[in-house]
Amino acid sequence: MLIFELILLGLFVGWMAGITGASGVLVLVPILSTFSSLPLPVILGTSLFVDIIASIPVSRAYFKAKNLDIKGTAWLITGALLGAQIGSYFMVAVSKVFIMVVLALGMIYFGIKMWQSGFSKDKSFRITLAGGLSNFLRTQVGMILSGLVIGLSTGIFGAGGGLTIFVILYSFLNFPLKKAIGTSSFIMMLTAFSGVMGYWENGNLNIILGLIVGISAAIGGAFSSVLANKMNEEKLARKIGVFFIFLAIVMIVLKVIFPLIGLGV
Repeated sequence: MLIFELILLGLFVGWMAGITGASGVLVLVPILSTFSSLPLPVILGTSLFVDIIASIPVSRAYFKAKNLDIKGTAWLITGALLGAQIGSYFMVAVSKVFIMVVLALGMIYFGIKMWQSGFSKDKSFRITLAGGLSNFLRTQVGMILSGLVIGLSTGIFGAGGGLTIFVILYSFLNFPLKKAIGTSSFIMMLTAFSGVMGYWENGNLNIILGLIVGISAAIGGAFSSVLANKMNEEKLARKIGVFFIFLAIVMIVLKVIFPLIGLGV
């Protein structure tokens, strides 16, 4: 890919991160694995590196707007950092097509729920759990275990875990929308840093590519996060919902349909 194309890709990744708090890996891995000859481990490690750079201005913007809760998620962060270190030493053993399909279906479901919530003050669209399980997830042990799951996915799949963190904070722990986005961005930055250390030690990191895309993503994220903090929550929920659905469709096309017809990797 040309430098200009990488800059545009980075700007889009940053814009997405600032609005949704989601990991840029959801865009970077399908695109880089389709349009570049880099080995998958290098793409995963580099994508995590981009997440670190992009999350810095995004987290700062949400912190300044008082939409970042570090203290309330300390145990979640602890588990996530540990899980990311463990996961970075393993490659995906499950079918990548299966992973993409499951993730895409989950994104479509959550995207529809988010979009619907943008037209109503009713918060019943949140994913609800049985009382006992919901209470357990709020305990120190429950948050550490949730963090481990986030961290393992970060290390194994090369994803900062922003989407998973957002769903846990927003739906399971009932964080306000903007605080869930801001906090997930901050946790994603930490888990991505933890995970990228493992990839770097194994030589699976392209620093130059990561800097080009990462700096561009930081610029895009700086602008979009400021706008998101000023946006009406119902309108923001609709935008996030539409984005999740769109991204899920792109993932299915690039990583499921294209490989089946011989056009992907």
